[in-house]
Amino acid sequence: MTDRNTRLTQVSSEDLERLHAEADELAGMQDLLNKLPMGLQVESLTEAELERLRQIARSPVQMLCGDSLMLWANLNRTHQTLAAQ
Repeated sequence: MTDRNTRLTQVSSEDLERLHAEADELAGMQDLLNKLPMGLQVESLTEAELERLRQIARSPVQMLCGDSLMLWANLNRTHQTLAAQ
């Protein structure tokens, strides 16, 4: 039984909190991706793409203005239409 205990990884409460925060962040980013018609998964993104998605999730209006304004308008229109039904 001691062999099994030495093989177990010790996880501190800080590590657990950090893992929960990362999981919540990834779930939020996946929710954002689910709104898009591309069928992307967070797990398939590169680190650069993940960082860009983090920036969009933090401040979507500022990040999606300009070239992506139509995408932002479509996302809002879709959700307003669904909420009205």
